[in-house]
Amino acid sequence: MEVFAIMFVGLIILLMIGVPVAFAMIASSALVLGYTRGFDAIPMEMISQRTLYGVNSFTLLAIPAFLLIGRLMNSAGISDRVFDIARTMVGHLKGGLGHVNVVASMLFAGMSGSAVADAGGLGALEIKAMEDDGYPIGFSAAVTASSATIGPIIPPSIPAVIYGALANASIAAIFLASIIPGLIMGLGLMVMVAIISHRRGFPTRARARLSEFTLAITRGVLPMLTPLIIIVGILSGMFTPTEASVVALLYCLIISFMVYRSISFRQFLDILRATAIDTAALLFIIAGSALYSWVLARYQVTSLVADFLLTTVTDPLALLLLLALFILLIGLFIDSVPALFLLTPLLVPVVVQYGIDPVHFGVVMIFTLMIGLITPPVGTVLFTIQKITGMSFAGLVRETIPFYIPLFIVLLTIIVFPAVVMFIPNLVLN
Repeated sequence: MEVFAIMFVGLIILLMIGVPVAFAMIASSALVLGYTRGFDAIPMEMISQRTLYGVNSFTLLAIPAFLLIGRLMNSAGISDRVFDIARTMVGHLKGGLGHVNVVASMLFAGMSGSAVADAGGLGALEIKAMEDDGYPIGFSAAVTASSATIGPIIPPSIPAVIYGALANASIAAIFLASIIPGLIMGLGLMVMVAIISHRRGFPTRARARLSEFTLAITRGVLPMLTPLIIIVGILSGMFTPTEASVVALLYCLIISFMVYRSISFRQFLDILRATAIDTAALLFIIAGSALYSWVLARYQVTSLVADFLLTTVTDPLALLLLLALFILLIGLFIDSVPALFLLTPLLVPVVVQYGIDPVHFGVVMIFTLMIGLITPPVGTVLFTIQKITGMSFAGLVRETIPFYIPLFIVLLTIIVFPAVVMFIPNLVLN
């Protein structure tokens, strides 16, 4: 357990003092190798080989494609079209724009796959529309932050691709398994919006006319086909998840440049530059996590953790509840993507020994980490919304607290009832 203490505690300390995730993983791995082999005999060549091996994966090519799709959607005016569709669907309900906010995030999730992309792109539009309609800024910000977490749940999902690659699990199965939890998540947030809206007496809009609904669908139908292309293409066997991401990217480029003509070549170069920076940072983390995972396996840390849990926890449900709490605690201090790299190689071998499906566990892990995105002290989505609104961080957290209730209810539901998660994968893939 000394190796585990050095690797895990050392990594947490390095992250808390501000060391970048990739460097922290490499440093903690090198520290273990130095502790066990001698600091004058750290195998530098092996370290370089293992980090390089971590990014030598065809599956990971989907990540830059999904990142680019998200940025294209934000820059091509797609957010406005998605918001208009949501407004004609549910804008007439009590607290209408709060419901529109959630539904728009559910629709946009099928294109961006990222909570931060949702919060930063669609979120700014949603908050402005709610402010213009007389909603308090605190409520608008809280709804936007909470609904943004749907982005990585409803497929396609960047965290799902990362988890699938790290856990050697079917990405198609994870995509399918996330659909029902994502829909329930959106419904739960809408229930909370309705409760708060009735208590505060928020306004109700007139129901959209059929002509308005038809116009909104006509304007937004093309981008709405993006997730359909991905899911149908994967399930039909026409292409792999990686190939599906590239096909979807090509489709987005066509509608952005040739149909809507909403992006200039100069803007496209800026989008490419920003995507390249994001991709490089993410792949660097992946490279560091590959070395970290190899050291975990080399010193049988996962086996030690599994043996410890097997002697203290015998019930798979109790294990899942315990791990969800542990993942949430990690998510309070570490962003979701680094946490995936840290926890997946450590926990997946453990849950497999308990007979828990890694696809089910992957959805639970990703869902739990999404809650961490709106939970202090390190809530990336909260900071994004704070930057948009100019609210105090404490005030934003206070307004967001009621929305934790439906999120935790859904989390408990998908833990206690695995069939909620596995129904569609079992129906489609078996």
